[in-house]
Amino acid sequence: MGILEQVKDGPMSRAQIRAVVLCLTMNLVDGFDLLATSFVGPTIAREWGLSPSQVGVLLSSGLAGMAFGALFIAPLADRVGRRRLTLSGLATASLGMLFAAMSQNFGQLVASRLITGAAVGVMAASLPVLASEYANNRRRGLAIALITTGYGLGSVIAGISTSLLLSPYGWRSVFIIGSIATAVLFALGLRFLPESMDYLVACRPRDALARLNRILVSMGRSEVDELPEKQASSRKVAIESLFSGRNALRTVLIWLAFTSAMTTFYFASSWTPTLLLEAGMSNQQGISGGVLFSLGGVMGAVLLGVLASRVEPRRLTAVYFGVAALTLILFSVSLGSLATALLVAVLVGLLLNGSVSGINVIIPTVYPAEARATALGMAVAVSRLGAVLAPLFAGFLLEAGWAPESMFRVFAIPAVIGALSTILLRREGSRRNTGETLTVPEVAKGAA
Repeated sequence: MGILEQVKDGPMSRAQIRAVVLCLTMNLVDGFDLLATSFVGPTIAREWGLSPSQVGVLLSSGLAGMAFGALFIAPLADRVGRRRLTLSGLATASLGMLFAAMSQNFGQLVASRLITGAAVGVMAASLPVLASEYANNRRRGLAIALITTGYGLGSVIAGISTSLLLSPYGWRSVFIIGSIATAVLFALGLRFLPESMDYLVACRPRDALARLNRILVSMGRSEVDELPEKQASSRKVAIESLFSGRNALRTVLIWLAFTSAMTTFYFASSWTPTLLLEAGMSNQQGISGGVLFSLGGVMGAVLLGVLASRVEPRRLTAVYFGVAALTLILFSVSLGSLATALLVAVLVGLLLNGSVSGINVIIPTVYPAEARATALGMAVAVSRLGAVLAPLFAGFLLEAGWAPESMFRVFAIPAVIGALSTILLRREGSRRNTGETLTVPEVAKGAA
């Protein structure tokens, strides 16, 4: 048994736990940076006289940058390393938040959000992969799901920060806090975040053996004299392999499910505070609704991580999608009662973020180490089409006179599509288990 297999089959060392916790904390800051606009957006709209469609553009700008970063920058992680690209993303995000705080008009603020979003997109692709590669086999699903809770926790902190800072210091203070927190985390990552062992073995950068041995020593393990043998399949791994044979259908189903999850999640996370205001609630009640939605998202991701070790992830994710669609409809009829609406907001967040977590649990098990960041980056980029368009579409619907209740019903449709896609993906998995040969995914599953 090779050293990587020994690490993945053994108990989690303190160094592994620290790496996963760092990834979770970085994702938390990403969530703060990306979703802060959801809470300060109504205040900015009043101060600058923005229309609902302009608010939609503002809410979508960070997500558009995220898609760009995931598609064009994140794949570099498979060549330059997960650690280096993650740290670069943190530094860029910190600058983007600072630029947002200094913005003097709508165009400058949108540009700053694009920069921040691109940095977050890089980390959205690399952090789940890095966490999955440092977790052992038993805790991999939980580790990935916990990483997903970072967005919810970051959103909760953004909402609380907005409540505390908005009145005395203004909306710019929220971005300043985000910039400082991201810079501090960059310093911590520079000191404590290790490189992925899977990357060092699969891609063999300069001084890979020495770097691997330093990581092994930090785990309390003995050094090795040479790098473990590369997987035989690694020479065959290429983007084209995602679309060969029945792999093409599986890849498309993953993308469709991920896009559906992102569409519903980012509609609700971006617009819930504003739509609660439109439904007649106060600014503070709207912020409370957004915070409770995010808290529900944290619980949903943790619950999915716990259940993923007991229930097949594709089946579990399909259930999350289906119940989420029903809960969105329930939310649409509960807006007349503050207490009921806030309670249902928790359930909506739980189910929508749980659906996102489910897709993140599924994807890294499909691809080998040298292609995971590329594959996840492509899936993240494609799914961001839904994330970008959802706030824009909601803004145009609101400007066209649609009631908040109707908008929640409309966005239940993508959740139904996600459920159907995940069910079909599970059937494709059943075909695989009955003996159909796959090129890359089958090997990757055994090597994960």
